[in-house]
Amino acid sequence: MSEEPHIHVLHNPGINEAARQITQGVAQRDFIIILTRCSVEYEGRGASKLGSGDRLIIVKPDGAVLVHRPTGYSPVNWQPESHVINVDVLKDAVVLRSVRRRPKEILVIRLEQVYLLVRAKGLTDKAEFIEYMDEAEISDYIARHPEVVEQGLQIISRERRVGEGYVDILARDKDNNYVIIEVKRVTANEDAVKQLYSYIEELRKANPEAPIRGILVAPSITKDALILLNSLGLEYKQIDPARLHREAKKEKHSRYSRSLLEYLERKKG
Repeated sequence: MSEEPHIHVLHNPGINEAARQITQGVAQRDFIIILTRCSVEYEGRGASKLGSGDRLIIVKPDGAVLVHRPTGYSPVNWQPESHVINVDVLKDAVVLRSVRRRPKEILVIRLEQVYLLVRAKGLTDKAEFIEYMDEAEISDYIARHPEVVEQGLQIISRERRVGEGYVDILARDKDNNYVIIEVKRVTANEDAVKQLYSYIEELRKANPEAPIRGILVAPSITKDALILLNSLGLEYKQIDPARLHREAKKEKHSRYSRSLLEYLERKKG
């Protein structure tokens, strides 16, 4: 069992105490969070100056430094890593200076008032990061491998406009029925079922005599959605996005290896 991280929290520390805590935290490679009023200057591949305002500063154990404004998800200034982090005390401010050697970049943060300072020691994160496909990528894969949904499917088109919307995949099955495939990357709910059914109704208006099937493709489906799906005569196909992602990566690697081999063969010829 891993040790619990040690968290040290200071509310409204004075300038000298804030500087001492930041200096110690940097030296000990702590995870540091600072809620502060500050100004920021950057010089390196470009140059920028950010006036005084309330911001969130994060200093990570690997030397990464991020400056966040109160809104938005991206930092307004950052260093991906720092070779040197210096902390100086002025009369009315703490100056945090992050320096990268290559490329040469300097980020200077002038802390005028510190509202909250947190030092965290012993944080660990060794979990594997697994990136799955988005809906467009899943649809692309199914269009290349329709057997994932059903054997014998023949793809007619992708993103086919039907009424006010766009069908993810329009296909024909082995019995020559139209098949509308609606793809969801997360648990399908009743709205997804209604969306699929509306596409079928629109297609029936243009093709009143044509037999049309609807298949909802998703990793899982809610109980209420499944009940509605069955009542409307629609179908559900469960997929595993992680498996599709692995197969798509293998396919991409195979295509790359094959094209490189073909290129080398042509060069030899």
